[in-house]
Amino acid sequence: MSTKKIAKSASIVSLITMLSRILGYIRDAICAALLGVGFVSDAFFIAFRIPNLLRNLLAEGALSSAFIPVFTEYLQKKEKKDILSLVSNVFTVLSIILVILCLLGIIFAPLIVHIIAPGFSSDTKKFELTVNLTRFLFPFIFLISIAALFMGILNSLKKFSLPAFAPVILNISMIFSGIFICPLLGKTPEKQVYGWVIGILLGAILEIIIQWIPTIKYGINLKFFINLYDSGLRKIGKLMLPATLAQSVTQINILVNTILASLLVEGSVTYLYYGNRLMQLPLGVFGVAIATVSFPYISSYAASGNMLDLRNTISSSLRQAFFIVIPASIGIIFLSKEINTLLFYYGRFSYHDAIETAKVSIAYSIAIFAFSGIKILTQVFYAIDKASTAVKISIFSMILNIILCIILMIPFKYIGLAFATSLAGIVNFIFLYIYIIKFVGNINTKNDLIFTLKITFISLIMGLIVMFFASYMTNTFNTDFSRKINGLIVFISITAGIIIYFLLLYLFKIKEIKTVIDILKKSDK
Repeated sequence: MSTKKIAKSASIVSLITMLSRILGYIRDAICAALLGVGFVSDAFFIAFRIPNLLRNLLAEGALSSAFIPVFTEYLQKKEKKDILSLVSNVFTVLSIILVILCLLGIIFAPLIVHIIAPGFSSDTKKFELTVNLTRFLFPFIFLISIAALFMGILNSLKKFSLPAFAPVILNISMIFSGIFICPLLGKTPEKQVYGWVIGILLGAILEIIIQWIPTIKYGINLKFFINLYDSGLRKIGKLMLPATLAQSVTQINILVNTILASLLVEGSVTYLYYGNRLMQLPLGVFGVAIATVSFPYISSYAASGNMLDLRNTISSSLRQAFFIVIPASIGIIFLSKEINTLLFYYGRFSYHDAIETAKVSIAYSIAIFAFSGIKILTQVFYAIDKASTAVKISIFSMILNIILCIILMIPFKYIGLAFATSLAGIVNFIFLYIYIIKFVGNINTKNDLIFTLKITFISLIMGLIVMFFASYMTNTFNTDFSRKINGLIVFISITAGIIIYFLLLYLFKIKEIKTVIDILKKSDK
Protein backbone atom coordinates (compact mmCIF):
# COMPACT_ATOMS: atom_id res chain seq x y z
CA MET A 1 0.00 0.00 0.00
CA SER A 2 1.24 3.51 -0.85
CA THR A 3 0.83 4.78 2.73
CA LYS A 4 3.62 2.56 4.07
CA LYS A 5 5.78 3.12 1.00
CA ILE A 6 5.39 6.87 1.38
CA ALA A 7 6.15 6.69 5.11
CA LYS A 8 9.27 4.57 4.53
CA SER A 9 10.56 6.68 1.63
CA ALA A 10 9.72 9.88 3.50
CA SER A 11 11.67 8.67 6.54
CA ILE A 12 14.77 8.12 4.36
CA VAL A 13 14.34 11.50 2.65
CA SER A 14 13.74 13.13 6.04
CA LEU A 15 16.99 11.73 7.46
CA ILE A 16 18.95 13.03 4.46
CA THR A 17 17.11 16.35 4.63
CA MET A 18 17.86 16.52 8.36
CA LEU A 19 21.56 16.21 7.52
CA SER A 20 21.11 18.98 4.95
CA ARG A 21 19.34 21.22 7.48
CA ILE A 22 22.00 20.63 10.13
CA LEU A 23 24.68 21.59 7.62
CA GLY A 24 22.43 24.48 6.61
CA TYR A 25 22.48 25.81 10.16
CA ILE A 26 26.24 25.46 10.30
CA ARG A 27 26.31 27.40 7.03
CA ASP A 28 23.99 30.08 8.43
CA ALA A 29 26.01 30.32 11.65
CA ILE A 30 29.15 30.95 9.60
CA CYS A 31 27.26 33.50 7.48
CA ALA A 32 25.95 35.26 10.59
CA ALA A 33 29.44 35.35 12.12
CA LEU A 34 30.97 36.73 8.91
CA LEU A 35 28.32 39.24 7.84
CA GLY A 36 26.60 40.05 11.15
CA VAL A 37 23.50 42.26 11.00
CA GLY A 38 23.84 45.39 8.89
CA PHE A 39 23.91 46.73 5.35
CA VAL A 40 26.11 43.88 4.00
CA SER A 41 23.86 41.11 5.35
CA ASP A 42 20.73 42.96 4.18
CA ALA A 43 22.29 43.45 0.72
CA PHE A 44 23.24 39.77 0.43
CA PHE A 45 19.84 38.44 1.50
CA ILE A 46 18.04 40.77 -0.90
CA ALA A 47 20.38 39.75 -3.75
CA PHE A 48 19.98 36.06 -2.92
CA ARG A 49 16.22 36.42 -2.49
CA ILE A 50 15.77 37.27 -6.17
CA PRO A 51 17.30 34.12 -7.74
CA ASN A 52 16.03 32.10 -4.78
CA LEU A 53 12.49 33.25 -5.51
CA LEU A 54 12.87 32.37 -9.19
CA ARG A 55 14.25 28.98 -8.16
CA ASN A 56 11.08 28.29 -6.18
CA LEU A 57 8.80 29.72 -8.83
CA LEU A 58 10.38 28.02 -11.86
CA ALA A 59 12.47 25.13 -10.62
CA GLU A 60 11.29 23.49 -7.41
CA GLY A 61 7.78 24.91 -7.78
CA ALA A 62 6.42 25.14 -11.30
CA LEU A 63 8.81 22.78 -13.07
CA SER A 64 8.41 19.95 -10.56
CA SER A 65 4.62 20.34 -10.35
CA ALA A 66 4.25 20.40 -14.14
CA PHE A 67 6.97 17.93 -15.16
CA ILE A 68 6.40 15.02 -12.76
CA PRO A 69 2.71 14.30 -13.64
CA VAL A 70 3.44 14.42 -17.38
CA PHE A 71 6.65 12.40 -17.12
CA THR A 72 4.90 9.84 -14.88
CA GLU A 73 2.17 9.47 -17.50
CA TYR A 74 4.83 8.95 -20.19
CA LEU A 75 6.52 6.28 -18.07
CA GLN A 76 3.21 4.41 -17.82
CA LYS A 77 1.91 4.80 -21.36
CA LYS A 78 4.70 5.74 -23.79
CA GLU A 79 7.64 3.99 -25.42
CA LYS A 80 11.25 4.60 -24.42
CA LYS A 81 12.00 6.82 -27.44
CA ASP A 82 9.03 9.10 -26.58
CA ILE A 83 10.23 9.37 -22.98
CA LEU A 84 13.76 10.33 -24.05
CA SER A 85 12.39 12.79 -26.59
CA LEU A 86 10.26 14.52 -23.94
CA VAL A 87 13.14 14.88 -21.47
CA SER A 88 15.55 16.23 -24.10
CA ASN A 89 12.91 18.62 -25.38
CA VAL A 90 12.22 19.98 -21.87
CA PHE A 91 15.94 20.25 -21.14
CA THR A 92 16.66 22.25 -24.31
CA VAL A 93 13.72 24.64 -24.05
CA LEU A 94 14.32 25.16 -20.34
CA SER A 95 18.01 25.91 -20.92
CA ILE A 96 17.24 28.53 -23.58
CA ILE A 97 14.63 30.25 -21.40
CA LEU A 98 16.95 30.26 -18.38
CA VAL A 99 19.92 31.71 -20.27
CA ILE A 100 17.73 34.56 -21.56
CA LEU A 101 16.32 35.08 -18.05
CA CYS A 102 19.78 35.24 -16.50
CA LEU A 103 21.03 37.74 -19.10
CA LEU A 104 18.01 39.96 -18.52
CA GLY A 105 18.51 39.69 -14.76
CA ILE A 106 22.14 40.76 -15.02
CA ILE A 107 21.35 43.68 -17.35
CA PHE A 108 18.38 44.97 -15.38
CA ALA A 109 19.75 44.25 -11.89
CA PRO A 110 19.50 47.92 -10.76
CA LEU A 111 15.82 48.08 -11.71
CA ILE A 112 15.12 44.74 -10.00
CA VAL A 113 16.75 45.94 -6.78
CA HIS A 114 14.74 49.17 -6.95
CA ILE A 115 11.56 47.09 -7.13
CA ILE A 116 12.36 44.39 -4.59
CA ALA A 117 14.11 46.65 -2.05
CA PRO A 118 12.77 50.17 -2.49
CA GLY A 119 14.12 51.16 0.91
CA PHE A 120 17.71 50.62 -0.31
CA SER A 121 17.54 53.37 -2.94
CA SER A 122 18.39 56.11 -0.43
CA ASP A 123 21.63 54.36 0.63
CA THR A 124 24.05 54.40 -2.33
CA LYS A 125 26.59 52.04 -0.76
CA LYS A 126 23.99 49.42 0.17
CA PHE A 127 22.21 49.74 -3.20
CA GLU A 128 25.41 49.30 -5.26
CA LEU A 129 26.50 46.27 -3.23
CA THR A 130 23.06 44.68 -3.66
CA VAL A 131 23.17 45.24 -7.44
CA ASN A 132 26.66 43.70 -7.75
CA LEU A 133 25.71 40.65 -5.67
CA THR A 134 22.50 40.24 -7.68
CA ARG A 135 24.44 40.11 -10.93
CA PHE A 136 26.86 37.51 -9.57
CA LEU A 137 24.03 35.38 -8.18
CA PHE A 138 21.66 35.37 -11.17
CA PRO A 139 23.38 32.37 -12.87
CA PHE A 140 22.31 30.39 -9.78
CA ILE A 141 18.77 30.22 -11.18
CA PHE A 142 20.04 28.51 -14.36
CA LEU A 143 22.14 25.98 -12.47
CA ILE A 144 19.59 25.11 -9.80
CA SER A 145 16.74 24.81 -12.34
CA ILE A 146 18.69 22.25 -14.37
CA ALA A 147 19.40 20.40 -11.11
CA ALA A 148 15.64 20.50 -10.39
CA LEU A 149 14.91 18.88 -13.76
CA PHE A 150 17.18 15.97 -12.86
CA MET A 151 15.49 15.83 -9.46
CA GLY A 152 12.08 15.56 -11.16
CA ILE A 153 13.31 12.72 -13.37
CA LEU A 154 14.69 10.73 -10.42
CA ASN A 155 11.63 11.37 -8.23
CA SER A 156 9.33 10.21 -11.06
CA LEU A 157 11.35 7.00 -11.13
CA LYS A 158 10.70 6.81 -7.35
CA LYS A 159 14.39 7.38 -6.62
CA PHE A 160 14.28 9.87 -3.76
CA SER A 161 17.52 9.53 -1.81
CA LEU A 162 19.99 11.14 -4.21
CA PRO A 163 17.83 14.18 -5.06
CA ALA A 164 17.34 14.70 -1.31
CA PHE A 165 21.13 14.54 -0.87
CA ALA A 166 21.81 17.24 -3.49
CA PRO A 167 21.22 20.20 -1.11
CA VAL A 168 23.77 18.62 1.25
CA ILE A 169 26.38 19.24 -1.44
CA LEU A 170 25.31 22.90 -1.74
CA ASN A 171 25.64 23.41 2.02
CA ILE A 172 29.05 21.72 2.14
CA SER A 173 30.24 23.96 -0.69
CA MET A 174 29.10 27.09 1.15
CA ILE A 175 30.63 25.96 4.45
CA PHE A 176 33.93 25.27 2.67
CA SER A 177 33.75 28.69 1.06
CA GLY A 178 32.98 30.41 4.37
CA ILE A 179 35.92 28.77 6.12
CA PHE A 180 38.55 28.83 3.39
CA ILE A 181 37.62 31.23 0.55
CA CYS A 182 35.98 34.17 2.36
CA PRO A 183 39.02 34.92 4.59
CA LEU A 184 41.25 35.02 1.49
CA LEU A 185 39.22 37.88 -0.01
CA GLY A 186 39.69 40.30 2.90
CA LYS A 187 38.84 41.01 6.51
CA THR A 188 35.67 43.08 6.06
CA PRO A 189 32.14 41.74 5.40
CA GLU A 190 31.97 43.80 2.19
CA LYS A 191 34.78 41.70 0.68
CA GLN A 192 34.08 38.34 2.34
CA VAL A 193 30.51 38.27 1.02
CA TYR A 194 31.84 37.56 -2.50
CA GLY A 195 33.43 34.34 -1.23
CA TRP A 196 29.96 33.33 -0.07
CA VAL A 197 28.67 33.84 -3.62
CA ILE A 198 31.41 31.60 -5.01
CA GLY A 199 30.34 28.83 -2.63
CA ILE A 200 26.70 29.10 -3.78
CA LEU A 201 27.52 28.85 -7.50
CA LEU A 202 30.01 26.00 -7.02
CA GLY A 203 27.47 24.08 -4.93
CA ALA A 204 24.78 24.44 -7.61
CA ILE A 205 27.16 23.02 -10.25
CA LEU A 206 27.90 20.04 -8.01
CA GLU A 207 24.14 19.48 -7.51
CA ILE A 208 23.76 19.05 -11.27
CA ILE A 209 26.67 16.62 -11.52
CA ILE A 210 25.59 14.23 -8.75
CA GLN A 211 22.05 13.93 -10.20
CA TRP A 212 23.06 13.84 -13.85
CA ILE A 213 25.21 10.72 -13.42
CA PRO A 214 22.39 8.41 -12.14
CA THR A 215 19.97 9.57 -14.86
CA ILE A 216 22.48 8.26 -17.40
CA LYS A 217 22.59 5.01 -15.42
CA TYR A 218 18.81 4.67 -15.80
CA GLY A 219 19.16 5.09 -19.57
CA ILE A 220 18.04 8.70 -19.83
CA ASN A 221 20.58 10.52 -21.99
CA LEU A 222 19.91 14.20 -22.61
CA LYS A 223 20.64 15.92 -25.90
CA PHE A 224 19.76 19.26 -27.48
CA PHE A 225 16.44 18.77 -29.24
CA ILE A 226 13.50 21.14 -29.83
CA ASN A 227 9.97 20.32 -30.90
CA LEU A 228 7.64 23.10 -29.76
CA TYR A 229 4.64 21.18 -31.08
CA ASP A 230 5.23 18.13 -28.88
CA SER A 231 2.06 17.40 -26.85
CA GLY A 232 4.02 16.52 -23.69
CA LEU A 233 6.02 19.76 -23.78
CA ARG A 234 2.87 21.78 -24.38
CA LYS A 235 1.11 20.08 -21.47
CA ILE A 236 4.05 20.88 -19.17
CA GLY A 237 4.03 24.48 -20.42
CA LYS A 238 0.28 24.70 -19.81
CA LEU A 239 0.72 23.49 -16.23
CA MET A 240 3.75 25.64 -15.45
CA LEU A 241 2.05 29.02 -15.58
CA PRO A 242 -0.57 28.30 -12.89
CA ALA A 243 1.97 26.25 -10.96
CA THR A 244 4.27 29.28 -10.81
CA LEU A 245 1.69 31.12 -8.71
CA ALA A 246 0.01 28.34 -6.76
CA GLN A 247 2.94 26.14 -5.78
CA SER A 248 5.12 29.02 -4.59
CA VAL A 249 2.63 31.20 -2.76
CA THR A 250 4.66 30.89 0.44
CA GLN A 251 7.78 32.19 -1.30
CA ILE A 252 5.86 35.05 -2.89
CA ASN A 253 4.50 36.01 0.52
CA ILE A 254 8.02 35.97 1.92
CA LEU A 255 9.10 38.20 -0.99
CA VAL A 256 6.39 40.69 -0.01
CA ASN A 257 7.83 40.57 3.52
CA THR A 258 11.28 41.32 2.11
CA ILE A 259 10.09 44.32 0.08
CA LEU A 260 8.27 45.82 3.05
CA ALA A 261 11.14 44.97 5.43
CA SER A 262 13.50 47.04 3.28
CA LEU A 263 11.42 50.06 4.33
CA LEU A 264 11.93 49.31 8.04
CA VAL A 265 15.00 49.71 10.27
CA GLU A 266 18.34 48.29 9.11
CA GLY A 267 18.61 44.60 9.91
CA SER A 268 14.91 43.82 9.35
CA VAL A 269 15.63 41.81 6.18
CA THR A 270 18.28 39.81 8.04
CA TYR A 271 16.00 39.07 11.00
CA LEU A 272 13.29 37.82 8.65
CA TYR A 273 15.74 35.56 6.80
CA TYR A 274 17.16 33.88 9.91
CA GLY A 275 13.77 33.70 11.62
CA ASN A 276 12.38 31.91 8.59
CA ARG A 277 15.34 29.51 8.53
CA LEU A 278 14.33 27.87 11.82
CA MET A 279 10.81 27.29 10.48
CA GLN A 280 12.33 25.58 7.45
CA LEU A 281 13.75 22.74 9.56
CA PRO A 282 10.51 20.82 10.26
CA LEU A 283 8.94 22.11 7.04
CA GLY A 284 11.83 20.89 4.88
CA VAL A 285 12.72 17.74 6.81
CA PHE A 286 9.17 16.40 7.12
CA GLY A 287 6.56 18.52 5.31
CA VAL A 288 8.41 18.87 2.01
CA ALA A 289 9.85 15.35 2.26
CA ILE A 290 6.37 13.79 2.53
CA ALA A 291 5.07 16.05 -0.27
CA THR A 292 8.00 15.04 -2.50
CA VAL A 293 7.57 11.32 -1.90
CA SER A 294 3.77 11.33 -2.16
CA PHE A 295 3.63 13.31 -5.43
CA PRO A 296 4.55 10.44 -7.83
CA TYR A 297 1.95 8.21 -6.12
CA ILE A 298 -0.70 10.94 -6.30
CA SER A 299 0.13 11.52 -9.98
CA SER A 300 -0.03 7.79 -10.70
CA TYR A 301 -3.43 7.32 -9.01
CA ALA A 302 -4.83 10.41 -10.75
CA ALA A 303 -3.57 9.21 -14.16
CA SER A 304 -5.20 5.78 -13.67
CA GLY A 305 -8.43 7.19 -12.19
CA ASN A 306 -7.96 5.34 -8.88
CA MET A 307 -9.81 7.88 -6.71
CA LEU A 308 -10.00 5.68 -3.59
CA ASP A 309 -6.24 5.30 -3.29
CA LEU A 310 -5.82 8.96 -4.25
CA ARG A 311 -8.03 10.06 -1.33
CA ASN A 312 -6.32 7.68 1.08
CA THR A 313 -2.87 8.91 -0.01
CA ILE A 314 -3.86 12.57 0.50
CA SER A 315 -5.25 11.82 3.96
CA SER A 316 -2.30 9.70 5.09
CA SER A 317 0.22 12.23 3.74
CA LEU A 318 -1.37 15.06 5.72
CA ARG A 319 -1.49 12.93 8.87
CA GLN A 320 2.13 11.89 8.56
CA ALA A 321 3.17 15.53 8.07
CA PHE A 322 1.10 16.86 10.99
CA PHE A 323 2.28 14.01 13.22
CA ILE A 324 5.77 15.53 13.10
CA VAL A 325 5.48 19.22 12.19
CA ILE A 326 2.89 20.20 14.81
CA PRO A 327 4.99 19.11 17.82
CA ALA A 328 8.09 20.49 16.09
CA SER A 329 6.44 23.90 15.63
CA ILE A 330 5.28 23.95 19.26
CA GLY A 331 8.82 23.07 20.34
CA ILE A 332 10.25 25.95 18.26
CA ILE A 333 7.72 28.39 19.72
CA PHE A 334 8.51 27.48 23.35
CA LEU A 335 12.29 27.13 22.89
CA SER A 336 12.84 29.83 20.25
CA LYS A 337 15.15 32.02 22.37
CA GLU A 338 17.38 29.13 23.42
CA ILE A 339 17.59 27.63 19.93
CA ASN A 340 18.27 30.90 18.09
CA THR A 341 21.00 32.01 20.51
CA LEU A 342 22.60 28.59 20.10
CA LEU A 343 22.47 28.73 16.29
CA PHE A 344 23.33 32.34 15.52
CA TYR A 345 24.96 34.11 18.50
CA TYR A 346 28.47 34.17 17.00
CA GLY A 347 30.98 36.74 15.72
CA ARG A 348 29.23 39.87 14.44
CA PHE A 349 25.76 38.47 15.25
CA SER A 350 24.92 39.81 18.73
CA TYR A 351 22.77 38.40 21.55
CA HIS A 352 20.17 41.11 20.83
CA ASP A 353 20.11 40.02 17.17
CA ALA A 354 19.47 36.41 18.23
CA ILE A 355 16.56 37.46 20.48
CA GLU A 356 14.96 39.51 17.70
CA THR A 357 15.39 36.55 15.33
CA ALA A 358 13.69 34.31 17.91
CA LYS A 359 10.60 36.56 17.90
CA VAL A 360 10.36 36.23 14.12
CA SER A 361 10.75 32.43 14.39
CA ILE A 362 7.77 32.24 16.72
CA ALA A 363 5.59 34.24 14.31
CA TYR A 364 6.52 32.02 11.35
CA SER A 365 6.26 28.72 13.27
CA ILE A 366 2.57 29.17 14.02
CA ALA A 367 1.77 28.09 10.45
CA ILE A 368 4.30 25.32 9.77
CA PHE A 369 1.45 22.80 9.62
CA ALA A 370 -0.31 24.96 7.01
CA PHE A 371 2.82 25.41 4.86
CA SER A 372 3.34 21.62 4.95
CA GLY A 373 -0.29 21.03 3.98
CA ILE A 374 -0.01 23.55 1.12
CA LYS A 375 2.99 21.62 -0.27
CA ILE A 376 1.01 18.38 -0.23
CA LEU A 377 -2.38 19.65 -1.43
CA THR A 378 -1.25 22.04 -4.17
CA GLN A 379 0.34 19.26 -6.20
CA VAL A 380 -2.95 17.31 -6.10
CA PHE A 381 -4.61 20.07 -8.15
CA TYR A 382 -2.05 19.56 -10.93
CA ALA A 383 -2.41 15.79 -10.83
CA ILE A 384 -6.21 16.04 -11.28
CA ASP A 385 -5.94 18.88 -13.84
CA LYS A 386 -7.56 21.55 -11.64
CA ALA A 387 -4.63 23.94 -11.50
CA SER A 388 -6.77 27.02 -12.18
CA THR A 389 -8.53 26.62 -8.84
CA ALA A 390 -5.22 26.43 -6.98
CA VAL A 391 -4.15 29.62 -8.76
CA LYS A 392 -7.28 31.51 -7.67
CA ILE A 393 -6.77 30.42 -4.06
CA SER A 394 -3.11 31.46 -4.23
CA ILE A 395 -3.94 34.90 -5.61
CA PHE A 396 -6.48 35.42 -2.85
CA SER A 397 -3.90 34.33 -0.26
CA MET A 398 -1.28 36.72 -1.66
CA ILE A 399 -3.67 39.66 -1.57
CA LEU A 400 -4.63 38.77 2.00
CA ASN A 401 -0.95 38.54 2.94
CA ILE A 402 -0.20 42.01 1.52
CA ILE A 403 -3.15 43.56 3.37
CA LEU A 404 -2.18 41.88 6.66
CA CYS A 405 1.48 42.86 6.21
CA ILE A 406 0.60 46.53 5.74
CA ILE A 407 -1.71 46.45 8.77
CA LEU A 408 0.64 44.55 11.11
CA MET A 409 4.00 46.07 10.10
CA ILE A 410 3.08 49.44 11.56
CA PRO A 411 2.67 48.34 15.20
CA PHE A 412 4.84 45.18 15.15
CA LYS A 413 7.45 45.95 12.44
CA TYR A 414 9.22 42.85 11.02
CA ILE A 415 7.51 40.52 13.53
CA GLY A 416 4.16 41.68 12.13
CA LEU A 417 5.33 40.79 8.62
CA ALA A 418 6.14 37.23 9.66
CA PHE A 419 2.84 36.85 11.53
CA ALA A 420 0.89 38.13 8.50
CA THR A 421 2.52 35.48 6.30
CA SER A 422 1.51 32.77 8.78
CA LEU A 423 -2.11 33.92 8.90
CA ALA A 424 -2.31 34.05 5.10
CA GLY A 425 -0.75 30.57 4.91
CA ILE A 426 -3.37 29.10 7.26
CA VAL A 427 -6.21 30.60 5.20
CA ASN A 428 -4.59 29.29 2.00
CA PHE A 429 -4.40 25.74 3.40
CA ILE A 430 -8.04 25.78 4.57
CA PHE A 431 -9.33 26.81 1.12
CA LEU A 432 -7.13 24.23 -0.64
CA TYR A 433 -8.50 21.51 1.63
CA ILE A 434 -12.13 22.55 1.03
CA TYR A 435 -11.73 22.45 -2.75
CA ILE A 436 -9.83 19.14 -2.73
CA ILE A 437 -12.87 17.59 -1.06
CA LYS A 438 -15.07 19.14 -3.75
CA PHE A 439 -13.00 17.60 -6.55
CA VAL A 440 -11.99 14.15 -5.22
CA GLY A 441 -14.61 13.49 -2.54
CA ASN A 442 -14.39 13.23 1.22
CA ILE A 443 -10.83 12.44 2.36
CA ASN A 444 -11.73 11.31 5.87
CA THR A 445 -12.13 14.89 7.09
CA LYS A 446 -13.79 14.17 10.45
CA ASN A 447 -11.16 11.66 11.57
CA ASP A 448 -8.33 13.81 10.22
CA LEU A 449 -9.62 16.82 12.18
CA ILE A 450 -9.93 14.79 15.39
CA PHE A 451 -6.41 13.45 14.83
CA THR A 452 -5.02 16.97 14.27
CA LEU A 453 -6.71 18.34 17.41
CA LYS A 454 -5.34 15.43 19.49
CA ILE A 455 -1.82 15.96 18.15
CA THR A 456 -2.07 19.71 18.83
CA PHE A 457 -3.32 19.16 22.40
CA ILE A 458 -0.57 16.61 23.11
CA SER A 459 2.04 18.94 21.60
CA LEU A 460 0.90 21.88 23.75
CA ILE A 461 1.23 19.77 26.91
CA MET A 462 4.71 18.72 25.79
CA GLY A 463 5.67 22.29 24.92
CA LEU A 464 4.57 23.74 28.25
CA ILE A 465 6.48 21.09 30.21
CA VAL A 466 9.62 21.64 28.13
CA MET A 467 9.35 25.45 28.41
CA PHE A 468 9.18 25.38 32.23
CA PHE A 469 11.96 22.79 32.33
CA ALA A 470 14.23 24.90 30.07
CA SER A 471 13.40 28.06 32.04
CA TYR A 472 14.30 26.35 35.32
CA MET A 473 17.63 25.11 33.94
CA THR A 474 18.45 28.57 32.52
CA ASN A 475 17.68 30.35 35.80
CA THR A 476 19.65 27.79 37.77
CA PHE A 477 22.72 27.10 35.61
CA ASN A 478 22.93 29.83 32.97
CA THR A 479 22.33 33.16 34.75
CA ASP A 480 25.43 34.59 33.03
CA PHE A 481 24.96 33.39 29.47
CA SER A 482 27.25 30.55 28.43
CA ARG A 483 26.90 29.06 24.94
CA LYS A 484 28.01 25.61 26.11
CA ILE A 485 25.45 25.53 28.92
CA ASN A 486 22.79 26.90 26.55
CA GLY A 487 23.62 24.15 24.06
CA LEU A 488 23.26 21.53 26.79
CA ILE A 489 19.92 23.02 27.86
CA VAL A 490 18.63 22.90 24.25
CA PHE A 491 19.78 19.30 23.81
CA ILE A 492 18.22 18.13 27.08
CA SER A 493 14.99 20.05 26.43
CA ILE A 494 14.54 18.66 22.91
CA THR A 495 15.32 15.12 24.06
CA ALA A 496 12.86 15.46 26.94
CA GLY A 497 10.25 16.88 24.54
CA ILE A 498 10.56 13.91 22.17
CA ILE A 499 10.23 11.42 25.04
CA ILE A 500 7.22 13.25 26.52
CA TYR A 501 5.55 13.49 23.12
CA PHE A 502 5.82 9.78 22.38
CA LEU A 503 4.66 8.85 25.89
CA LEU A 504 1.59 11.04 25.43
CA LEU A 505 0.97 9.48 22.01
CA TYR A 506 0.96 6.08 23.64
CA LEU A 507 -1.40 7.24 26.41
CA PHE A 508 -3.79 8.82 23.91
CA LYS A 509 -3.56 5.73 21.66
CA ILE A 510 -2.54 7.57 18.49
CA LYS A 511 -2.16 4.79 15.91
CA GLU A 512 0.47 6.64 13.79
CA ILE A 513 3.04 5.82 16.48
CA LYS A 514 2.86 2.18 15.35
CA THR A 515 3.85 3.19 11.78
CA VAL A 516 6.85 5.08 13.12
CA ILE A 517 7.95 2.15 15.30
CA ASP A 518 7.55 -0.31 12.38
CA ILE A 519 9.74 1.90 10.15
CA LEU A 520 12.40 2.17 12.84
CA LYS A 521 12.38 -1.62 13.31
CA LYS A 522 12.78 -2.21 9.57
CA SER A 523 15.59 0.35 9.35
CA ASP A 524 17.52 -1.59 11.99
CA LYS A 525 17.41 -4.79 9.97
